[in-house]
Amino acid sequence: MRTMNYLGGAIESALLNAACVQLGGLIDVPTYSDAGLTDSKLPDIQAGYEKAANIILVAMAGGNYIHHSAGMLESMLTVAYEQFVIDNDINGMALRALQGITVDEDTLATEVIERVGPGGNYLTQRHTLDHIRGDEYYLPTTADRRSRTAWEQAGGVDARERAREIVREILARERPALIPPEVDAQIRARFDIIAPIKNAK
Repeated sequence: MRTMNYLGGAIESALLNAACVQLGGLIDVPTYSDAGLTDSKLPDIQAGYEKAANIILVAMAGGNYIHHSAGMLESMLTVAYEQFVIDNDINGMALRALQGITVDEDTLATEVIERVGPGGNYLTQRHTLDHIRGDEYYLPTTADRRSRTAWEQAGGVDARERAREIVREILARERPALIPPEVDAQIRARFDIIAPIKNAK
């Protein structure tokens, strides 16, 4: 209100979006929410905390459809390729949170607990090995969960630089033609298209 600017990254925006989702749920109306916005001008710490808070609040409120949740910066005035990659991780973490924790006979593993007992080693148990890399764990592509020594030896890059590396790898991939060459030729024969053919891929 101080500047009359739209502040998509403000926590109050997330609270209002979450409230709208809950009101929609009361009357069985699906909602279309914007979350994952930020007022930051580049993919930085501000972008991370604003986007994460906005997305998780609206998701946990039960949002049916969350748009503008990837790539957007500066309250939708700017986009950045690396922000798409980082936001993919933020959205993945929100989806993982929505799955909750599976509590059943298998995950409680009471037989294993009784067998190993207090002070025992669970790391060598078959049950642990079967579950340690299961669906309970989300692995963000931009997060580094190695030791500091291993991280430093690998160059000590942060999440933004890792996102840039992923973007470069994606952009370097061979892309299939979006339309068959003969259709492209017919379109170009009929219309004055200035984009080179190489950009049609």
